[in-house]
Amino acid sequence: MIPELRFDRNARYGAALVGVLFAGFLNIATDFSAFIQAANYAGALGTDVPAVDFAEFVLILGIYITAFVLMPASGARRLGAVTLACVVLLLWATIGIERGIGNIDHPVAFWTFVVNQGLITLVVALGGWLLVRGRHPVAFIVLLLAVIPPIVSRILVDASATSGAYTLVSDAMVIVFGIGGAWLAALIDRMVRRRGEPRVADARDKGDTR
Repeated sequence: MIPELRFDRNARYGAALVGVLFAGFLNIATDFSAFIQAANYAGALGTDVPAVDFAEFVLILGIYITAFVLMPASGARRLGAVTLACVVLLLWATIGIERGIGNIDHPVAFWTFVVNQGLITLVVALGGWLLVRGRHPVAFIVLLLAVIPPIVSRILVDASATSGAYTLVSDAMVIVFGIGGAWLAALIDRMVRRRGEPRVADARDKGDTR
């Protein structure tokens, strides 16, 4: 007899986890510069690479949304994660195109930092995961890891690192900080909630003696 396959909570969790990891990898590994360049030249480029980049961007956003929706969590958590992904990615694309056209210029260092691909990927993937998992607010401190990729990227540019080294370091930082940040957030969440449990129990005991 063939066992019945059910798309239960465990299956949804696994699918969501794989989806977030896959979307995060595509988010950092895809080069969207051709799309920005095409916008700068008003579509005069004789290539379909910008269209491919646009399709990949929509695909990445769709995978994020699907993964967060599949997560076995409350509707509020899923909505928060989906909202974060949509707002951050769409703003990132808009600012990138406006910078390519020349409508956004100064301060250059600030905008370079803000639209760094590693930072955006970690904010969306790691931030969305923390939201949908319902981590304690203190655990969100791990999002500070997202500011490291822009700093390291600036150092690599100043050091005239090769494009291959730049790509490999950026990908490695997002993978390590993304997965490591999720585990660190889980650890912080567990520690904070354990510290709160004795206080709640003590309060209940005191209330019982009155």
